[in-house]
Amino acid sequence: MSEMEELRRRLEALEARVDEVAEQQAATRHLAVNSDRDVAALQEQRRADMQLMQALRQTQLEHSKTLQEHSKLLGALVSSQVAMTEQLGSLTAQVGSLTTQVGAIIDHLGITPPEQPREEG
Repeated sequence: MSEMEELRRRLEALEARVDEVAEQQAATRHLAVNSDRDVAALQEQRRADMQLMQALRQTQLEHSKTLQEHSKLLGALVSSQVAMTEQLGSLTAQVGSLTTQVGAIIDHLGITPPEQPREEG
């Protein structure tokens, strides 16, 4: 093989290698661009997720405040109901006592009480 043929063969090999490197560089550039787009999309999604989480947090705080207000109101209503039930029990006892006293007076006086109206069923 002559020196010229050797140089020509080496030059062709070198050119082929340069073409491979250029193709690899283009592929690498393409991957870098796609990676950059993917990262940008992920960052945008993260921002949207953070906004959603902040909105949910705000809603949760508002619901907690409303629930506390409702709990206070319910506590007041229960206390009121208990007081009314106690008053009703006291009034029922007083009516029972008055009924007994009226019955005793009627018996003492010998009065016949009027008939009670009959319930129609």
